[in-house]
Amino acid sequence: MAFFQKIIAFFMAVIAFFTGLFSGGKKPEQPTPEPSNPTAYTYYDYAYGSAARQTLDLVLPPNGSGDTGLVLYIHGGAWIQGSKDAYRDALNTAASLGYAAGAINYRYLSDTVHMDSLMADVSSALGKMKELAAGQGMQLNKVLLTGSSAGAHMSLLYAYRYASGSPVRPVAVVSFCGPTNLCDPVFIEQNELGNTAGIIGLMNQLCGVTISEDDYRNHTGQYDQWMEALRTYSPLSFVNAQTVPTVLGHGRKDTIVPFSNAEALNAALTSHDVTHVFVEFPNSGHGLDKDADATSRMYTLLSQYAQTYLK
Repeated sequence: MAFFQKIIAFFMAVIAFFTGLFSGGKKPEQPTPEPSNPTAYTYYDYAYGSAARQTLDLVLPPNGSGDTGLVLYIHGGAWIQGSKDAYRDALNTAASLGYAAGAINYRYLSDTVHMDSLMADVSSALGKMKELAAGQGMQLNKVLLTGSSAGAHMSLLYAYRYASGSPVRPVAVVSFCGPTNLCDPVFIEQNELGNTAGIIGLMNQLCGVTISEDDYRNHTGQYDQWMEALRTYSPLSFVNAQTVPTVLGHGRKDTIVPFSNAEALNAALTSHDVTHVFVEFPNSGHGLDKDADATSRMYTLLSQYAQTYLK
């Protein structure tokens, strides 16, 4: 329990930073779209599935019609906390620039909900956004995915591994401190969020294969299957020459997702000649809050990538 309380406390502390991105219980009843002007509609807490967490926000651009690019925000929180509500302001900003802008809640990891389920939630939400936009005369055919921490991991993984089955084609990713290699021993053994046993428990939920700390230390039980499963959910495993253009922002002092994760993905993208930018935050940890110049550059790159790949 202490492990999960620590996750909650950490993400409550840093959520304010990520609410500016771009310039970012009970199942709600299905809302009616509210027009902000005669041709723009906002959908808040719109259900895209039957689970309480399967809701989305979507803001369509004023006077939008025809092909329209989508910016999709995926929240962080170690895959077990967080909310799309952090991106309400970012959605309105993106829509004012001519993009459709969406954010999703997804089912939290548990003993029965694994990463495949979260990836299915992304696909279902994109399908519903495409349907809603079509009802207003807009065709969503391209999406830029972005998010922080766990949301950045999901953005990278979806664009790198799941793109072929996506209702809207991923064309770029902007990652703020996202995990890229879940097999990294530093990520598992030296993670500020919790001790090794706690991180192993979280990875058990993520991949659907269960091991103990003793299994991890001694390579016993289902250790081999566990490591292979983590590789299949690591964006690093799927880099190739067709990988979409990517922006990586990462803190050198990150004690939750080690800087080595970002370095490894940067090297893989470079070796495959993938268009990308690696922005280092030399003084920042996981909150990316100590390097104003790097923060400004990330926001500029997010805007430039949207302009380049969504228009």
